Amino acid sequence: MKALALLAFTLLPLQAQPPGVHIQRAAEVTEHIRGTFWNKKTELYAGRIEKPEPDFIWGGGVMFSALVGGARHDKKYESAMRKYFDALEVFWDSKVKIPGYEPSPTSGGGSDKYYDDNAWMVLTFLEAHEVTGESRYLKRASETLDFVLSGWDEEAGGGIWWHEKHKDGSKNTCINAPAAVGCFRLSKFNPRAAPRLIDQGTRIVEWTNKTLQAPNGLFSDHIKVATGKINPDQLTYNAALMLRANLCLHGLTGDEKYLSEAKRIGKAAASLLDRKTGAYRDSIKWSHLMVEADLELYRKTGEAYLLERATRNCEVHYNEWKAKPWPDLIANASLARELWLMADQETPEGRAFWEKSDRLKK
Repeated sequence: MKALALLAFTLLPLQAQPPGVHIQRAAEVTEHIRGTFWNKKTELYAGRIEKPEPDFIWGGGVMFSALVGGARHDKKYESAMRKYFDALEVFWDSKVKIPGYEPSPTSGGGSDKYYDDNAWMVLTFLEAHEVTGESRYLKRASETLDFVLSGWDEEAGGGIWWHEKHKDGSKNTCINAPAAVGCFRLSKFNPRAAPRLIDQGTRIVEWTNKTLQAPNGLFSDHIKVATGKINPDQLTYNAALMLRANLCLHGLTGDEKYLSEAKRIGKAAASLLDRKTGAYRDSIKWSHLMVEADLELYRKTGEAYLLERATRNCEVHYNEWKAKPWPDLIANASLARELWLMADQETPEGRAFWEKSDRLKK
C-alpha cells in the first residue's frame, strides 16, 4: 500500500482516451508485426527484425495469443490465426511418447521441450476454441496439457519441472501457475475429465503456494530441486498466473478464500510497479501477463485501481513503442495482446466474450 500511496503523489494523471483508441492501437501494432516480422511463404514470424529465422515457440505463442485477441474484433485475424496454427506444426513433436512443442522447428524425436512454453500454448488454444468453436484447438490444448502434466513428480514434494531433461535443475512458478490455470480452464470443456483436472490443478496451486509463495503474497521464481535453494526473484508473470489460478478456483468452488487470495496478490503487485512511470518494471514479455490478470480481477471485483493500472501500462508501453518500435517479435506481440485485451474491455463483443469465458462451470 505504501507503493500505491507514493505513486499517487508522483504520477501524472491518466489522460482520458477517446472511444475506440485501444482497438485502433491494437490493430496498428498488429499490422506493424504483420508487415515487419511475418514470412508470407511459411506463415511464421521472425524472432527479430534483422534475423529471418522463426521465433522460438514462446514468442510464437504470444503472437498466437495476439491474433486470438484480434480475432474477436476482425475476421481477418481469425484467418491469420488459423493459418498460423497450421504453420506452428513444425514445432510439434509427434515422434515421442508424449508429444509436445519443441522450442524450435523439429523433425521429431526431440528432447528439448520446456514445460512452460507448452503451458502457454494450452491457454491460448483454449481461448482460440472459445473464439471460433473449432474443435482442433481444443484437441491440441488437451494434448499439450498432457505433456505439461507429465512434468510433475514428487521430488521437492511435487511440482512440474521447467524443462523435460531437468535443465537448470529447477521447478518454477512460471510453469506451475499456467499449468494449473490450464487444468481449470480445460475442465470446462471436458466434463468426464473435470474432476481429475481440477484435482491436479488444485495440487499444483497448493505446491506452488507452499514452496514458492513469499510472505508478501507474491512468488519466488524457482526452487533448485537438488539443493532446495529458492531463487527469491519476483516477476510479474508469476504473480499474474497465480492470481488467475485463484480466480479459477473461486469460480469452480465458490470458496471466498480463493477470491480473497486473488485480491491479495493483486494488491501486492503494486510493489512490482516502476515508481516513475506507474507501469510494471519488468519487460513487457512478462508484464503483459500481469495486465491480463489485472483485467481478469477487475471483471470479477470492479475495483477501479485494477483498470487504471492496466490502462496505464498500455499507455506507457504504447508510447514507448510509438517512439521507437522494438526489434523483437515477443515484445511487439505482447503489446498487441494487451491492447486487444483493453479493446475487449471497451467493446460489447469483448465484454460478452469474457463474461462467458470466465464462467468455468457450464
